Amino acid sequence: MRYLIVLLLSWFICYSVAAQNQTKGNSAGKDEKTYILVANKINTDFNYKLLDDFEQSFAALIKENNSRELVFNPINGKYHYYKFVATYKARGISPDNDSTKPEQTFHNILIIKTDDQQKIVDGYHFVLEWGEKPLSYALFRIKSTAVPLQEGLSLKQLNLKRVTDNSDFDSDGKIKLSSW
Repeated sequence: MRYLIVLLLSWFICYSVAAQNQTKGNSAGKDEKTYILVANKINTDFNYKLLDDFEQSFAALIKENNSRELVFNPINGKYHYYKFVATYKARGISPDNDSTKPEQTFHNILIIKTDDQQKIVDGYHFVLEWGEKPLSYALFRIKSTAVPLQEGLSLKQLNLKRVTDNSDFDSDGKIKLSSW
């Protein structure tokens, strides 16, 4: 009987902690994220051929079982290319608001190109595991140009707008250029 009581108390405590974490986790997708530099290349440019027809390019890569990240790879050009990734756990969007939906890992990709003075010329933001229904990819483009790329730069300063409908990016994050 003691074992049953201990087991039930343990289960209750675990359930309570899980419920508290779930409540915190529901807002995890809105919390500020850290965008860590994963690639830095010179004499490059964005592949506008793929970016300008993003949904078609993305769908073709999925169909061919290629990495969807290929859309964000640079091509030869005259700019500095930076790729940042913010990794976090959150519950995905569920049409029926299923609160028991397990957390999953998301990867936000931010690509930025700068001139020789490190002023931002262009950039895009995308959540790699996006699953909005009906299927529509949330690709955002930087509208603020000539902003200096620097440590701790807030994504809010970039004035990200959704490519398809010009809606605002509703999250924030900080850029981390150094590995310190």
